[in-house]
Amino acid sequence: MNILDFVEKFKDEKACKEYFRDLRMKEGVVCKHCGSKKHYWLASKRQFQCSSCSFRTTLKSGTVMENSNLSVRKWFLIMQFTTSNKKK
Repeated sequence: MNILDFVEKFKDEKACKEYFRDLRMKEGVVCKHCGSKKHYWLASKRQFQCSSCSFRTTLKSGTVMENSNLSVRKWFLIMQFTTSNKKK
């Protein structure tokens, strides 16, 4: 994906968060409190909530972005620039 495609696909922070949420839901979230793998998206809090113990997990929790103040979109841009290469 080139930078123009990236900007089109991830127009704003909301689009990035929705995409990342969908990826995490597909991959699965593990509760740090009880270890359950059953979660649902709590839209009002924009967090995952464990179906077993109601522990909440943020979108960035358990990822390289966890303790960062950077936005998800900035992280996506960093990853895009890091993984793209120039063909010779």
